[in-house]
Amino acid sequence: MRSNWTCCGCGARSDRRFRAERAGVQALRPQAVSSFLAVALALAAVFADEPAFYLIARDPPRRADAVLVLAGDPDYERTKSGARLVLAGEARLLIVTGGEPGPGDSAESLRQEALRLGVPPEAIRMEQVSTSTHESLLAVREILERENVRRLVVVTSPYHQRRAVWAARRTLTGVEIVSRPADPSTWRPAGWWKSAWNRRIVLGEYAKLAYYILRGWA
Repeated sequence: MRSNWTCCGCGARSDRRFRAERAGVQALRPQAVSSFLAVALALAAVFADEPAFYLIARDPPRRADAVLVLAGDPDYERTKSGARLVLAGEARLLIVTGGEPGPGDSAESLRQEALRLGVPPEAIRMEQVSTSTHESLLAVREILERENVRRLVVVTSPYHQRRAVWAARRTLTGVEIVSRPADPSTWRPAGWWKSAWNRRIVLGEYAKLAYYILRGWA
């Protein structure tokens, strides 16, 4: 009788322990899940920024023969950055591009902004026929040859910089390309995935980069 009582007691205690442990696991599960999600989100926030940061290509400053500013510059961030380099004596020429009408898209509008910033008119060259990055690079080859440009600083928006520089190095053979993205810029790579506007820029730029590679332009 004593043995049976002890066995039943152990069975009851074991059953109670199982129920208690299961209850404890269930109680901890929401906390564990929340902690896991917090860690996962933190890691995602860090590493998800990498695709945007990768688009930014930046070389150390080097004195050059000319600065090339690519059109598509409605806020004139690119033009201001290029003009500062010329005014600081880091290059003797400023080359602006763009065959589209409108502020920031025409070479003439970029030229006017550069003049307003103090760049001498004799230091500015223009190409006025291009409607894309690839066309701009093709169009400036004649200017580079005429002006004996051997080292060229390429300035564009940070998200556009890698594609522009890869394309320049593929197209402008014989010219050393220095990459200097516009700075300061309103575009920020951190948290790009949080807004539709930034997602469109980053994903669109990767699509264009892939297209340029497939075409042999970058």
